[in-house]
Amino acid sequence: MDVTNDILAKNILRTVVYFDLFDYPLTAKQIFQFLPQNSVSTDDVYSAVERLVKSNTLCTERGYFYLLSSKKNIVQQRVENERRAKRKLAVARFVAAFIKRFPYVRAVFLTGSLSKHVSPSASDIDFMIVTAEGRLWICRTLLTVFRRIFLFGSRKFFCTNYYVTENSYLHPKRNIYTALEVVTTKAIWNESAFMEFQLINNWTKEFLPNCAPVSERELLISSSRSLLQRFFELLLEFFPLHRLESQLMEMHRRHWRQAFNDVSSEQFKSMFVISPDVSACWSNEHQEPVLVQYHQKLLLLGLE
Repeated sequence: MDVTNDILAKNILRTVVYFDLFDYPLTAKQIFQFLPQNSVSTDDVYSAVERLVKSNTLCTERGYFYLLSSKKNIVQQRVENERRAKRKLAVARFVAAFIKRFPYVRAVFLTGSLSKHVSPSASDIDFMIVTAEGRLWICRTLLTVFRRIFLFGSRKFFCTNYYVTENSYLHPKRNIYTALEVVTTKAIWNESAFMEFQLINNWTKEFLPNCAPVSERELLISSSRSLLQRFFELLLEFFPLHRLESQLMEMHRRHWRQAFNDVSSEQFKSMFVISPDVSACWSNEHQEPVLVQYHQKLLLLGLE
């Protein structure tokens, strides 16, 4: 098969190559979903995938597709990660039900590997927290204090590194990496906020035109707000919260700048977003290395 002259085949390979960086073989349905090309049907994609398998360009096992150069036992690894994810998803729902009771939390989304229904053994449960406007840093501080005191700082089941307010859903970075993270985000609490988040980030269509994020009903918890949360918010309103919010934001900035004093100002800005409406912490930043590896592999295969 002359892959170089087949646009659809090249785009299928681009998709498989990207996920191969994460040792994540794809189903034919996922290949269509994450394809960087529209105006094609699922049947077109399935037929092209079959041709790639017959030409020994792609391998297949148990309904998953991967590269000839992929890691050994890549399919078995995904199956095991999926099995582990089923157990962790129940834990994620339980933790989200707890998080929603904290003051000023307005929505809880699932991100990271678990939002893709896989869970490597060493992975955390990653949450995106939506907060009330003007209360992000108070909310973040309360959750951080709880984690440090009662969970001894462990992030295993309580990793909350991405916070936004209700008026700041637009993702600050736009590339294939962030597009995939956005569209694979899952709602656990507050489905309407999730749909608004996806609508505002419809720029992802530039990278993933066939992807239409939807809520997974089995992940959603009760949509009602906690009475305990309402009570504590009423109590907190007696304090000078606007001043406290600013002070906490600057306290976090100073703490992170001191903790990462060996990185340049530019590196620091790429690792952290610190503003009244967004708190994003990517201290173990691997987005750029992934994008570099991806483009290098595309060049190697003649797909760039």
